[in-house]
Amino acid sequence: MSSFNTDISSKLENSRNTLRKIARNDNTEFSKQSILNDMEKFVKMVNTMDETVLVPSRLMNLPQEGDDDPFSMFAMLNDLKTELLWAGDSGEPEERIGERGRRVSDLSDTESDASSAAGDSGIEGEDERESAVRAAAACRRHLRGLRHSLRTLTAAADHLTRSYQEEVGAPI
Repeated sequence: MSSFNTDISSKLENSRNTLRKIARNDNTEFSKQSILNDMEKFVKMVNTMDETVLVPSRLMNLPQEGDDDPFSMFAMLNDLKTELLWAGDSGEPEERIGERGRRVSDLSDTESDASSAAGDSGIEGEDERESAVRAAAACRRHLRGLRHSLRTLTAAADHLTRSYQEEVGAPI
């Protein structure tokens, strides 16, 4: 059992080190299809955006595309980068009151699936292997969604950077 805990601790520390390398922009290579590659591209693009946008208040002068306020987008992208790299688990998921007075939980499907995989699925006779298979499938589904979201956010940071450069007359 202690070997299992040691493996988990070792893998967790390796993941933390990888994220630290991404944050420092060390030359770490990943598969082009890796979620870490998408994370690295997102972090680097947001860093480039930060280096380019020297006066964030000038973003307020940019034309607004639909509901996208460039200044709010800039702040959101920076917040997401910080959360991705440094924010830990805040503990309990937040609950809020949604439409018709119902409680809405911020508990993600992954957390729900993980709790099911942990043995409280309510299905009698389901063994740990079946739970693990379901949890793995849910993890893959969420990784695809995260990969798509990271690529969309990276494109948004690139677009914001280019728009700012056009506004201030800087070379693109």
